[in-house]
Amino acid sequence: MRRSHELISDLPDWARGTPRVVKDLLLEGLAARDLPDDQRAEKIADLAERVELLGEQPQAHDECRKLVNHLINEAPALFTYLAQPDVEATNWRAEQAIRPAVVNRKVWGGNRTWRGAATQGRIMSVLRTATQQGIDPIDYLARLARAPTPIPLFT
Repeated sequence: MRRSHELISDLPDWARGTPRVVKDLLLEGLAARDLPDDQRAEKIADLAERVELLGEQPQAHDECRKLVNHLINEAPALFTYLAQPDVEATNWRAEQAIRPAVVNRKVWGGNRTWRGAATQGRIMSVLRTATQQGIDPIDYLARLARAPTPIPLFT
């Protein structure tokens, strides 16, 4: 969706048709989440066929060709969220989960070494996992620092 928006704003007028079609297909998929199971299955088939037809059309602009090729490559997984309701439609949760680490990196001006980046990644992973498990991350790290042997995060 993000790439479609970028192409719609960046491409010349004559080349904006494909990203608009892709955007509309993706929006239709998102809207179909609320349909009953049988209608959702029909919608998946319809959307998959339309992606396939889009792949058969010649694309006059390289960026549109890349976008369509990406959709074709991802076609088997493109509408998984419609077939399996427990699968998220977007990566919003994942992006929100890493947001604190990204903000910290930007505030600190990045990491000075690859080792520092790896260390920060591990610490942020432990902090986030502890929070998701309902464990106080600061208390956990303090107990870990004082423990003679490592304390597993998951018990």
